[in-house]
Amino acid sequence: MHDKNLKTKSAIKTLGSVESDNLLNIINKLRFLMISCRIESRISLDEACKLIQVDKKKSARFFAYGILRTLTEALGKPPVFRLPGETNLSFDEKWLAKLITSFRQNDNISIKFLLSSRVENLNKRSYIYFLVDGLVQDIDSL
Repeated sequence: MHDKNLKTKSAIKTLGSVESDNLLNIINKLRFLMISCRIESRISLDEACKLIQVDKKKSARFFAYGILRTLTEALGKPPVFRLPGETNLSFDEKWLAKLITSFRQNDNISIKFLLSSRVENLNKRSYIYFLVDGLVQDIDSL
């Protein structure tokens, strides 16, 4: 019998199954948020960061919206997000999951590698860093 979750857990490559389930749950929440972000206007990375600094909102949802609404600019192409509930992750979702995991583990070498591998512009990397760092600080409230 084929277990769909096995493929996802190996794709996420986390140490424990609880952490893997947690990360899949986070990606699913981001998928739901991405659906609502698609109907909103795009904003630039610097706008997203300025909005957070002006409004002083520090919730994970606010940072997630900032990430999802600017990811096209950061990556240079629209990211691929699967439908909520799917166990197979897209390449973009795997990248984002690894980035979130690296932030949670305070693995600066992996963070730098992941950002530089997909985000060419140094300024855009610092904006994404700021947004993902803010997301991870309050990720349990997402």
